[in-house]
Amino acid sequence: MKTEMINTFNSSMIGGNLVQIDNKNRYHVTDKNGHKKILTKDQFEKNIKDNQDKIENKEDFQFKKTMTPTQKMILLLAGLGTAAGIAFNYKKIVKLFQNSNIKESLNPGREQPFNKPPEEELEVLGNPQKTAEIVGEKAKIITEKATTAVLNVFDGVSKFFKGFKTK
Repeated sequence: MKTEMINTFNSSMIGGNLVQIDNKNRYHVTDKNGHKKILTKDQFEKNIKDNQDKIENKEDFQFKKTMTPTQKMILLLAGLGTAAGIAFNYKKIVKLFQNSNIKESLNPGREQPFNKPPEEELEVLGNPQKTAEIVGEKAKIITEKATTAVLNVFDGVSKFFKGFKTK
């Protein structure tokens, strides 16, 4: 790994930021909070051009690192892939949230939340082992349903992308 030599003699303060140039002609910008950014010459010149009025008025500003076209393309493809996956499995997702099985999984073996007399409810709540068994069973059912739903979504997305396979 090559070391970067930062020229401290040619450092300057611009808009409340310390700017230094290294041996690879990159600009190391340190703001007043100590956060460092490494900018290319083009990015640095664009920031200077955008904040020219603040520099003339001697106001503080932050240098912003712009996204490269490659980063923009990756972000766009990730967003489109997510949207396509959701659109492809929209009916399954809606059915999952509208399904009454989720309500039943929260109360296994019960038609209504309070179908037992209060004495029996207190007996169950007073017994920590019985309460732990009920909570464990509910957690197991919810985890199974959620895992199945997530796996179905991933399966749908993978099937969608298999359609783009080149021959």
